[in-house]
Amino acid sequence: MMKLRKVLTGAALCCMLFFSASVLAQSGKPGVTDITFHMLTWVKHLDNDVDKYFKREKGEQLNQQLEALKQELNNYRKARKTLSDSLFRNNIAPGKKDDYNLEALKVKMSAVMEKLRGVTDLVNPELQAEGDKLNEEIYNALYSDQPKYLSYLEAFLGGLEVTKKDLALDGSTAYSRLGDCVNIIASLEGKINRKMGQ
Repeated sequence: MMKLRKVLTGAALCCMLFFSASVLAQSGKPGVTDITFHMLTWVKHLDNDVDKYFKREKGEQLNQQLEALKQELNNYRKARKTLSDSLFRNNIAPGKKDDYNLEALKVKMSAVMEKLRGVTDLVNPELQAEGDKLNEEIYNALYSDQPKYLSYLEAFLGGLEVTKKDLALDGSTAYSRLGDCVNIIASLEGKINRKMGQ
């Protein structure tokens, strides 16, 4: 009898924990996938491994694609900064959805995805696989059936309860990483131009 009671108590506890986890998963915030870390990692690999994929006959095309990617990353970065500054300046409280600006960021990141694909077509298989994985990660965050966001800024615009502290830290980190991406790509373009001139 004692053993049966322990088994039933254990089973009941497991059911309660499972139910609690299910409720938590449903009521919790949708995931935030900060892709700026992976983006920066990939761009660094592009820069470090240029000798592995550079081909003179594709050099000009590669630089055009890199320039386009750099421009779109900068557009997304500036749009994020403008929105973030506006939220803080106007002391906007969380919980109110802003579909217009959320969609504007989505469009800008979609443009980044497109230019990223243009670069991956011109690099070696390892960097291509890494770029494709990054693109897939962005795509899933933007177009998944489950609500996902690329940053706490997007989550805030999606109407979630995001603290100003999370928003500030997220904005600062993302802005810095995206800026690093832009600078490294500019440096990589210089390397390719020098190789073309050799």
